[in-house]
Amino acid sequence: MIRAPRTLLPGLARLLLLGTVVWLPAACGDSEDPADANGAAGSAGSAGGEPAEPKPGPGELCLEVEASRVTVRASPSTVFVAPGKSRTVTLTLEPDFCARTPVLLSLAGSAATLGAIGGAIPTTATGTTATGKVDLTHPSISVEIKGGSPGSTSLAVSIALPNGNVNATVPVEVVDPAIPSCTGTVSGKVAAGGRVGGDTAVLGASVGLQANADKPAQATEQGFTYDTPVVWAQQAFDASVSCASAGIVPSGYAALGPAITFGPETSVFPREVPLAIPINGSAFPDKGRLRHLRVAYSGPAFKAPRTVPIADPKIEKTDGGWVLKFLAPRLGTYQAVIAPDAGTQTKKRRITHRAVMGVSMGGGGTAIFGTRHHDKFDALGPLGGPVDWTWMMDHIEHNHTGGFPTNDGDNVPGPALAPPKPKYPYEHPSTFNRWWYEYPRNGNGGGFAREEYSQIFRDLALMFGNPNGENKEPNGENLPAGVDPNGKSVVGEHPGRECAVFLDPIDGDPDKAKQQELQATCPQERCKNTQVLKNYYDRDYNPKGKWPVITVCDGSPQDKKKSPYANTWSKDGNDKPLELALAVDYNGNGIRDENEPIVRQGHEPWQDTGPDGVPSEKEPGYQKGVNEDPAGDDYDPQYNPMGTEGNGHYEQGEPFEDVGLDGVPNTKSSPYDFGEGDGKFTTSTGLARFWEEDTRQTLRQQATPPGGPIDDAAISRLDVWTDGGVRDLFNFGVDAQHLTGSLAARGRDSVYYTDFSHLPGQKPGDVGSFLPQATIWEDLPSNVMLRYGAMDPTPQDLIDGSGQHVGSVPELAARLRSALYFIGRRWPDAPRTFVEESATDPADGVETCVLKGNCTFPFTDTRGRVGPVTVTLPPGYASKTQQGVRYPVIYLLHGYGQTPEDLGAAIIFLRNWMNSGLDASATRLPKAIVVYVDGRCRKGPSGESECIRGTFYVDSPRANGAKQESWFLELMSHVDSKYRTMPETTIDWQD
Repeated sequence: MIRAPRTLLPGLARLLLLGTVVWLPAACGDSEDPADANGAAGSAGSAGGEPAEPKPGPGELCLEVEASRVTVRASPSTVFVAPGKSRTVTLTLEPDFCARTPVLLSLAGSAATLGAIGGAIPTTATGTTATGKVDLTHPSISVEIKGGSPGSTSLAVSIALPNGNVNATVPVEVVDPAIPSCTGTVSGKVAAGGRVGGDTAVLGASVGLQANADKPAQATEQGFTYDTPVVWAQQAFDASVSCASAGIVPSGYAALGPAITFGPETSVFPREVPLAIPINGSAFPDKGRLRHLRVAYSGPAFKAPRTVPIADPKIEKTDGGWVLKFLAPRLGTYQAVIAPDAGTQTKKRRITHRAVMGVSMGGGGTAIFGTRHHDKFDALGPLGGPVDWTWMMDHIEHNHTGGFPTNDGDNVPGPALAPPKPKYPYEHPSTFNRWWYEYPRNGNGGGFAREEYSQIFRDLALMFGNPNGENKEPNGENLPAGVDPNGKSVVGEHPGRECAVFLDPIDGDPDKAKQQELQATCPQERCKNTQVLKNYYDRDYNPKGKWPVITVCDGSPQDKKKSPYANTWSKDGNDKPLELALAVDYNGNGIRDENEPIVRQGHEPWQDTGPDGVPSEKEPGYQKGVNEDPAGDDYDPQYNPMGTEGNGHYEQGEPFEDVGLDGVPNTKSSPYDFGEGDGKFTTSTGLARFWEEDTRQTLRQQATPPGGPIDDAAISRLDVWTDGGVRDLFNFGVDAQHLTGSLAARGRDSVYYTDFSHLPGQKPGDVGSFLPQATIWEDLPSNVMLRYGAMDPTPQDLIDGSGQHVGSVPELAARLRSALYFIGRRWPDAPRTFVEESATDPADGVETCVLKGNCTFPFTDTRGRVGPVTVTLPPGYASKTQQGVRYPVIYLLHGYGQTPEDLGAAIIFLRNWMNSGLDASATRLPKAIVVYVDGRCRKGPSGESECIRGTFYVDSPRANGAKQESWFLELMSHVDSKYRTMPETTIDWQD
């Protein structure tokens, strides 16, 4: 991005966040050419003279352009070209120009000359100067730059307006396309804020460590000083940077630079560290872009060269030459590569003009619903939620319900264990007694005390079935084996099953008083009636059935001074049922005490070795530090997403013990054991359902969703933008990486970003000035994962909640806007016209809410389930002049405990982003109908509560549980029948 003066924009961003609407006069318009609307150049002008100057259509606005508010955006932002070759740069001007306006282009020196000018308006050009033109429907022009002698120059852009001049420059680098040879080696210690390498000996290659990466930051808030966790702190380390003896270019790719080996090659870090490798930008194919760039990798754990996603890629010049800078969590050999035909493939793409996105619980719902019904959507935006249940279930088993020593069945073991060692970058571990929650502040996404943690686990069991055990009794789907669904620990002392599932009170509900009464009394009733089960076997904690097991209550109050484990268990306040688990009652007092373990019986014991049944260290050819996975089957979401060994999911062929869910042999007669001796691997019904509906299994074609198999054609048209906070209490940033890995495993091009400021076209390190319209979307592939939150936070970052669940205020705004603009880029044919508001000239008979642009109404499905829906209609929807215009639809799913109205209020400026006079038709968020979908637990058609607080947008296996997936599908049909939605179409799409 090349920005001319636009001093009002930062202030506008701040005012938007503060809830103030600012309307600035600017030009406007919309392109009738989908390519122009995408920011690409239109066709060349004819020799027959200029076409007629376009005029605003009915209902369109067009205001005078002020020079101080004009921005020139260049794509790419730096032009690399070889001598004698040509590259094209596209220039987009914001806002739209009402009057046809000349744009003067000129090159300094002899390093390059100007070639053809693209656009629908005829232009003139000489060797070093040219004149292009923009107008209301053509905000972009493109120009070929021909390389001359190697060197640096710049393309000057000048626009003369009556109220001032606009000037901007685009860097141009003319470089010999040959890949330079590399033979050097450098070594030394990498300390925080420093690096090794970066000089001519290794052509600028280097390895570094971020400043403050070796120590926690501190913030004083609420009366105590809080240290950030040191889970991903990295102390100084010895490293070497060497020119590799040979390249590691995978088949189908060409080198963009020499291979570099970073040593020790066995080094794996708890965080990503900065790396730089040589790259020659002029070696890109003629139509290659940053989105086509790949990085090849080879190392001891992943020997065969393969391309891997990397974080924050950008090309920069250093003292040693041009390099590709990026972040990665392990050393080894890296090389920049690209497909020789990059950018030349155009395909026909079916467009449904629908997308779904959501936050937190809604992010998980987006991932599951969007992949299960992939045929209905063009893009998914799962933000900060459980988007990969396969990894999440494995993490919960070994963290949230773990942390206890095993025993021999005769002796009470020692105290609880420390949290396990994290497996992935930025992962923070937990144990049952030490659940993660970070202070000094609650962040922006809820308090999430142990009571609320427990409630979320209960809702998950109500909506999927218990992943931690098998209960075959009626109404027992959410309970562990042996628990009586009609016992008082489940139903309390109220009549019927009122206390078995009681709603978290809903504001405005006519039954709120009753809901509050049940919430106040049911937990105590249930917790004073413990169920005790004898002769209950468990492989880890009760192998001889010696000790009784009991139902569990929890809910200890938070202790902020134990942060980041503020949800540490204490003996007080445990008066909330945690019905999906049992505990071994070593002392027989009928109450779960600190060192008494949680029984985990979701699956039979198995060895997660992959289908070959052989762990890596026993595979032929294994050599530590040289070849640590000879079979190439070790799972890693970034470096080997197709791996099956250690992926947390059972695969046919993996060794298992056919001993039933209790894990103990010869207990088949136990009424609490299931699956022993049946000749197959057994899981609880709940865990099987988590796996079956999970995005990983759907994307890997291990489950067939209602939308049909996600074959190569299906997955090629589904684009995904996902994110997660680095200090999110549920590790959603880590979870997002596993979703991205599943897409990468299917050949979808993928990239990571560590915050919004590192997206191409943004200002690195300045999240507060993020502007989605400034992003060079052409440089992003179809699968993007973004980790938000300062990796090494300042005290103010901590106080603001940076990287926590939801994140700081600027992070939340950037999360929503980036996902929406990413989705909008899938629809080049969507309306982007700058129009009058509906109230200016409304159509006859429109509803008041339609006129205002926001409608909330109850929707009832064929089962009789009623839930509220909020719909935001685009500006001009009710205008008399716009009645022939149809719009795409974005379905937005809210978080746990929220309602559709809550999420609608969170992005009240959505309509402004769709109708901004500061933007051009090429960069403006397209107009769309936005539907906020209900995911709240409510009283169901049977009169019973569906669940407690959140449905997770799935169909519960319980007869009276929420059937939210079905409800959502019917709602989509209703929206298409009631509103002017765009139909399906087919467009040309470039790779």
